[in-house]
Amino acid sequence: MREARSAVLTVALAVLAGGLTACGNAGSGSDGGPSAAASASGGTVTSTAVTSSAVAAGKAAATDPKAALAASAEVMRKAGSARYALSVPKGLEAEPGTGFANWATGPAAIEYLTDTPNAPIRVRVVGNEAYTGPTEQAAAGAGEQVFWVKTPFLMWRRPFYPQLAMAMDPVNQLTLATAGRLSAVGTESLDGAEVTHYRAVTDVAAVVGAIPDLTEEHRPHVEAALKKGGETYTLDFWLNAEQELLRFREFGANDGEDRAVTVTYSAPGTAPTMTAPTHDNLRMSSDLNRFLPPSRATTGPGREAV
Repeated sequence: MREARSAVLTVALAVLAGGLTACGNAGSGSDGGPSAAASASGGTVTSTAVTSSAVAAGKAAATDPKAALAASAEVMRKAGSARYALSVPKGLEAEPGTGFANWATGPAAIEYLTDTPNAPIRVRVVGNEAYTGPTEQAAAGAGEQVFWVKTPFLMWRRPFYPQLAMAMDPVNQLTLATAGRLSAVGTESLDGAEVTHYRAVTDVAAVVGAIPDLTEEHRPHVEAALKKGGETYTLDFWLNAEQELLRFREFGANDGEDRAVTVTYSAPGTAPTMTAPTHDNLRMSSDLNRFLPPSRATTGPGREAV
């Protein structure tokens, strides 16, 4: 059984570390989720110093970051979903990617596809369960229906999954930040829009607590993975005049800003609902072989072993 689980783990790592992505345009998959990532630009940020008159009319005062973040949490709660772009540093065993996040109804879910072109695998995380499978276009091209392979629990011991899960529900991150050590960094320009940059510093336990639907079984392993980055984490938020969260960034004290994971949100309220695959849609990891490069195709167990 241990060897079988290692085989599935190898496939999952191939998906994440190998830079696999979907092909085709954004749309709705047959199982209720998107079949390809939406375009989302990382944008360019320029900064200016905070002054008493720096925040435009309609924004929460820069001197009251707690109120601003609380207001943003309510705005994002009402939005319920968004498109996102994920920027990750080298060495995190993952590639930059784009996708959808939906936190309107539980459990929160994301779909993630790396930016590398012409690779047909996507990742979906629903609550604390993760799945990999071919995109709708790739499956159709191979004469297959859309299917998924459940990613083993061991993946949660690796930093990327808890990092990715942090993009699932920005309301959790904003709420978490209101209890941290807060400051207003300044007013900045993000893709031509004036934004206000706020910062919170909090401990690992609080960061872990903000990951949606994390089970007690997974919690110690996720905490251990995140502690590799440090005992405390810096959380940065960029809010526009409507208090929408446009960008979220986090990094551990040991890592610094050069190792930050950044999530850029766009098109709030437009992401489709994403649900966990049904039992009938779960397949063996060997079924992914035809969608993987030969060097990464690895057989493994089916649904009875996950």
